[in-house]
Amino acid sequence: MSRLHYSYHMQLSFESPVKEHYFKLRCFPSSDERQKISGEHIKIFPAHFSNSERDSFGNMCIYGTALQTHSRFSVDVSGTAEINALFNVKADTNRIPVFKYETKLTTAGANIRAFHRTFPPLSYMTFYERAVFMMERLFEEFYYMPGKTGVFTTAEEAFSLGCGVCQDYAQILLTLCRIDRIPCRYVTGMIPGEGATHAWTEIYSPESSEWIAIDPTHNRKCDGTYIKISSGRDSQDCAINQGVFTGGGRQSQEIKVIVAEAF
Repeated sequence: MSRLHYSYHMQLSFESPVKEHYFKLRCFPSSDERQKISGEHIKIFPAHFSNSERDSFGNMCIYGTALQTHSRFSVDVSGTAEINALFNVKADTNRIPVFKYETKLTTAGANIRAFHRTFPPLSYMTFYERAVFMMERLFEEFYYMPGKTGVFTTAEEAFSLGCGVCQDYAQILLTLCRIDRIPCRYVTGMIPGEGATHAWTEIYSPESSEWIAIDPTHNRKCDGTYIKISSGRDSQDCAINQGVFTGGGRQSQEIKVIVAEAF
C-alpha cells in the first residue's frame, strides 16, 4: 500500500480580459478498488457557480460559470491517495465494446498497420500479454521528445514522426490494441517526478473482468505511485479543461503537479 500526497495547479492566462466563462474541469482523482482518495481540497477562481457530476465514462467533473471579467482562471486540487498496486479495477462488462473500436485520434494508418504486421499472431497470447508485447516493441521504436506533437496530434501522425510525449505513447498503444479488437482505455493521472499530468493505458482482461494499467512511456506495469484522474476512449475524453467565454484573444496554460510520499 502506497500513501501519496498530491497537488495539482492549472492556470489559464488570457491576453485580454474575458467574461461569461463557462467551464468544465476534469482533474479530480476519485476512489475505486485500487485507490482511496481522502482530504481532497478544491479551489476554483473565479467561479460564480459550480457543481459536480460524473461524465459518461464515470469521471468526476466540475462544471460552472465565471461571469465576472477576469484575465486569469485557476484551479487547485490537493489531497491524499492510498493506492494498492495489487488490485486492478473491476470492469463494467456492459460498457466494454465501446473501447474496442478506433476513434479519430486512434485510427490506424499505413505506418501503424505496417508496424503491427511485424507482430506474431494474437492466438497464443491473452489480451494483456499481447498488449505488453506491443508496448515493449513500441518502446524500442518510439522516442520521448516534447514539443513535436500537440493535443490534437493523432496516433498515426505521432508514430510517423517517431517521437512524442506520454499522450502519444498511450494513443499509439491504444491504436495497436484496437487493430486486434482488444478493449483498452486512455488514462490521465499523476505520478512522482513528472511535474505535469501523465498518460497511460488500461487493458481489459476477460479472464478476470478487470482493467490492468500499463505505462508505455516507461515500458512498465503501473504500480502504487500512479494516481488515476480519468479514463476514456482517447485523450479528448479525458480533457482536463473545456470551456467557452467571451473575449480573451490568445491564452496560455500553466500546469504544475507535485506527487510525494505522505507521512
